[in-house]
Amino acid sequence: MLVHMESYPLSKKPSCKPIIIPIKVKDCDHTSIDADTKTLKETFKQLEYAKPEVFNQDSDRDTILNQLLNIRETSEFTKDRDFLLCVIISCCGRVNGCFQDINGVDISVDEVIHIFNTENCTGLRNKPKIFILQTDDLSISHRSPFFFGDRPEEVTRLPTQADSLIYHCSIPGFIETFPWSDSVKPEKKWNTAQGSKFIHTFCNEIRKERGIDIHQLTFKVNASMKEYVDDINSRKLQKQTEELSKNLELPICTSQLLRKFTLCQGQKETEV
Repeated sequence: MLVHMESYPLSKKPSCKPIIIPIKVKDCDHTSIDADTKTLKETFKQLEYAKPEVFNQDSDRDTILNQLLNIRETSEFTKDRDFLLCVIISCCGRVNGCFQDINGVDISVDEVIHIFNTENCTGLRNKPKIFILQTDDLSISHRSPFFFGDRPEEVTRLPTQADSLIYHCSIPGFIETFPWSDSVKPEKKWNTAQGSKFIHTFCNEIRKERGIDIHQLTFKVNASMKEYVDDINSRKLQKQTEELSKNLELPICTSQLLRKFTLCQGQKETEV
């Protein structure tokens, strides 16, 4: 289907100044945030993007939104660039498409996208706006009769702005630290010191698959994640009495892009 679609216009060397929003939410055991930020910065440097703007880890809702509003008015992020790329690393409750500030207050990604839509940000008019989310799902725990059967339904918020794409993973970066992982062979466990499985896989696929359309890129990332997700969902504690309160899901891509789009061009790179 993508073969006959037009592509978003890009410079010979795609120009982007990425935004990284890593938030250490209070009372959230977020073990992947520092490693994920490091991996992203190294990947963006290899892709020859401009130096990313990294938010403070203790930012609250107002600080985050005000900083994004300032970025909207800065041409080095918008008018002078081919596209917007924003990566958010935080926690989430039971609302897909949201992330939390340091105090655990929800911020809708659709609200962030609204800051950069056509009406509010002419510098990004008709340009792709890509949002990558790694949010540790705090509702995932060991199955408990006091928690599992009394959990409200999840709410999903989807983007409505044209030329935007959200790629959201809610698999906790600390999932391998749960006690039930003690029974797993070391070679089968994910090393949490490398950050979250999602960000690491996403960055590796970008480096390996330069020039690929972003939708095909998400297919490849999800294919790489499937074995890991299936393995986690099948694990139980040694006593076979407990398991996760709910199954992990593959990352979800919601796209309102109107043309083909690639994050980078050039020869394929090896894994890191």
